[in-house]
Amino acid sequence: MFSKIYSEVKGHGHNVVLLHGWGMHGGLWGKFNELLSKDFQTHTIDLPGFGYSKDVKNNFTLDSMTKVVEQYINDLSRPVSLIGWSLGGLITLNILKRKNIKLENVVFISTTPSFTKKQDWEFAMEQSVFNGFSNDLKADYKKTLKRFLSLQTRGSELSRDELRELNSKLNERGEPNIKALENGLKILSDTDLRRESENKIPAMVILGEKDTLVPLSVKKEFEKMFPDLEKIILEKTGHAPFISNPELCAEKIKNFINE
Repeated sequence: MFSKIYSEVKGHGHNVVLLHGWGMHGGLWGKFNELLSKDFQTHTIDLPGFGYSKDVKNNFTLDSMTKVVEQYINDLSRPVSLIGWSLGGLITLNILKRKNIKLENVVFISTTPSFTKKQDWEFAMEQSVFNGFSNDLKADYKKTLKRFLSLQTRGSELSRDELRELNSKLNERGEPNIKALENGLKILSDTDLRRESENKIPAMVILGEKDTLVPLSVKKEFEKMFPDLEKIILEKTGHAPFISNPELCAEKIKNFINE
C-alpha cells in the first residue's frame, strides 16, 4: 500500500488542481485538461482507491479522502485553484468546510451539496436510485459502473459521444479498489453539506442543462453558500459538460481564474 496519491502535472504557472468523480480517475479530464494546461500548471489527481492511486492506504470516507487532497495541495506553491466534478465537488466543499488550507478560488462542475432527496431538499435524486446502485455493486461492479455512466449522460443531446468517451476512459488506469467504490457511493448517497456558513471565496458553478443527477435548481443553494458566485449553464449537456464541450468549459474557467 502507498501513502501518496498519483497526480499528472502539466503546463506551467498558476496551480490548478482537478478532482474527478466516482468510479473514474484523473485521466478522464482529457482534452479539457490539455486546454487548461496551456495557461496553468494543472494537477489531475487520482483520488485514493481510483486509477493509479488504487493502492493508496485510506478509509475512503469523505474526511479521509479530503485529508489526502489537502496534504497534496499544502505541498504546492500558492496560490491554488481547485476544480471538483461530482464527487470531487463534494470533496471541494468539504475542504472549504474544514478550513485547513487556503485556496484562491474554486470551481464546481455538476456538483451538489446533497445528491439525494431529503424532506426539505427536492433538488436531487431519489435515495432508492443510490440504494439500487449499492446493491448492484456487490453483484457486478463493472456492469454497475457502466450503468452509472449511462445515467450521467442520459438526457444530453450529445449523450452518445459523452458515453463513448467515459467508457473508453473507465479502465484506462486499471480497475478501481472495490472498497473505494462502495464507500464513494455511500459518500454520494449520505453526504449533506447544505446550510454551511457563507464562504467569501470566489466560486464558479458549471451545470449541464440536461443533467439527470444534478438539476439546475441546485444553483439556488450555491447562491446561498457563495455570495461571490459565477454561474454557467451549458445547453444540451449532461453530467460531464467538460467532455461534451471542453473548449467552452476551459474558456469560462480560464476567464474566471484570471479575474
